[in-house]
Amino acid sequence: MRPTWYPAQPPSIIDHLLVVMFLLGIYLGIDARLPGGIPIPGIVAGAAGGLLLLKNAGRIKERQVVALTVALVIFLLSTLTAPNYAYLSERFKGFIQLSYSLAIAYGFFLAATRFDRRRLSRVFLWFCLIVLVGCALENVSTAFRNLSDTFRAQVFASGVYVADARDQLFYGRIRPKLFTSEPSAVTFAYTLFAFAWYVLTQARLKLFIYLGMLAAGYLAMRGPSLFLGVAAIPFHEILLASRRGPPWAVRYNPMAAAGALVVAAVLSSATILVGESLYQERISSILAGQDPSFFSRIIAPVLTAVSVVGEHPLGGAGLTGWEFIEPTVQQIYASAPSLASGYYFGSAMAAVTNYFWLHWIFLGLFWGSLTLIALSGFLRSLGTPSLLFCWAVWIVFGQSSGGYVDPRTWIVLLLACAVSVIHERDARAADARRIPQSNRAFPQPVGEVRRRLIMEAR
Repeated sequence: MRPTWYPAQPPSIIDHLLVVMFLLGIYLGIDARLPGGIPIPGIVAGAAGGLLLLKNAGRIKERQVVALTVALVIFLLSTLTAPNYAYLSERFKGFIQLSYSLAIAYGFFLAATRFDRRRLSRVFLWFCLIVLVGCALENVSTAFRNLSDTFRAQVFASGVYVADARDQLFYGRIRPKLFTSEPSAVTFAYTLFAFAWYVLTQARLKLFIYLGMLAAGYLAMRGPSLFLGVAAIPFHEILLASRRGPPWAVRYNPMAAAGALVVAAVLSSATILVGESLYQERISSILAGQDPSFFSRIIAPVLTAVSVVGEHPLGGAGLTGWEFIEPTVQQIYASAPSLASGYYFGSAMAAVTNYFWLHWIFLGLFWGSLTLIALSGFLRSLGTPSLLFCWAVWIVFGQSSGGYVDPRTWIVLLLACAVSVIHERDARAADARRIPQSNRAFPQPVGEVRRRLIMEAR
């Protein structure tokens, strides 16, 4: 079956503004509450995503709505069949938040696929440069840092990072927050948007430019999440960049894939060596069991998933089942040998921050697998050329982010889908321009195929 792509259409100034507003909302992560007490995460991104849905209503396709509805129905069924109905109200709030997050991410996808590679890559590049300059200013200017801190104190009701002493110990200085709730939010967004630029751009030596962006990010931000950007490189090179041929006969270039594996091995080795040098204090703290932040992102989620799925293999703890897993998480923190300090964050939500493992904690093996299948059908309806690429990117960035029902979690998946669609669409259109008119070895006239692909890319 031939892929169905969204044709690139010249985006208007309103498209640019709404896309930038959406990305800004994902970066800031400002929450709000409805009168009934239901929290709405990423309200700025929500407003932009809703407007993008309305503006691009003509691009919505029936099969995509059906696929998304099927996925949401499965999420709802998992909520209704989860153990202990005392938590049903909170789980239903989580379902509303999840539906909202997927809907606005879909709105962003519809808008993003209006852009061609060059235009959208510029948006991500400029966003990264502005964040980089802002972090540099916060590092050197006390007045600018105070402005950022004042904004944070006024806008964020909870979750504001105040562990400056920890930053001084592990990183040698206070890490910039740049109008967000915590430093990890800055590095997460910067790394994600930089990777989107890397996938889309056609700049020469783009790998070295991208690595330079990550290095500059380290100098300005010091966040370990930047290394996720290196981990994501081989998935692009193997699953997207090595694809060759027209859309009806796509094949993978084995030489390109092998080269990507070699590059990935070299980069991984270099990353480990550099990481050991740059994060020596933190690595020592992790090995001594004195780093609860690392424990909450990498170790506690795995231990919690094993425990919860072992007790409730089919349905897990239920969507946003924080109260349900609270005793389990407390026990893990109290008894884990890899956390010598016995520290606890005060709530399971803060103590388990890895949305990949939260997927299995909340949904269990049965509903977790079923939702992955349903969401994969949704991604296919959107035209992604590689499901594996989308899920691989989602898993990689999940190691640095919690909040399973938060828009940040689902924009990673839909952004990966969007950049893969744009990458494939524009690359195949370029291939079509090079197909000789005299070649008739295809199931329909090559000239007509080439014309269709070029028109879709415009």
